[in-house]
Amino acid sequence: MTLLLGATGAGKTLLLKRLEIAPHISKNGTDLHFEEMPPTIPTVGTNLVTVSVGRRQEITVREVGGCMGPIWKNYLKDAHNLLYVIDVADRLQVAASCVQLLSVLAAESLPLIPVLIVFNKIDMPDRMSPSEIESLFRLKDIAHCCGRKFDTVEVSSCSGKGLGEIISWMDKNTIGK
Repeated sequence: MTLLLGATGAGKTLLLKRLEIAPHISKNGTDLHFEEMPPTIPTVGTNLVTVSVGRRQEITVREVGGCMGPIWKNYLKDAHNLLYVIDVADRLQVAASCVQLLSVLAAESLPLIPVLIVFNKIDMPDRMSPSEIESLFRLKDIAHCCGRKFDTVEVSSCSGKGLGEIISWMDKNTIGK
């Protein structure tokens, strides 16, 4: 199972909806393009969705609501990989997201699994630049302190940019397929 975490409003639910239908739109792992914006409401609790990745491979993705941050650690032990979503257009939330990310990566209950940090909402006009993200998050320092490697991707769940990279990453990095 893939675990999907991130602060409230980071775009996890829309990302999950897009990942669920993405394989039906494109099989080649490129950027996807969506015309309509499906309605979403903040997740209180969890959502479970099956995502098709690769050939005949299906992965269950469990989204845990941002409001449930204090109990995320209870879901870590069952994860085969982790997607952590950060809204790079909400500057007030970015610092809190960084603290939550550090908390998740340092959790004793987090097995040594692949982690993908998803910088979402890159299509927004007030988004942070890649250099601002690097400066604020200090990703190399985080990786060194936590003793774990992780990957990053910039996406727009709204437009579909980068979603093919997430699907490809999930296909390659699912432990216990």
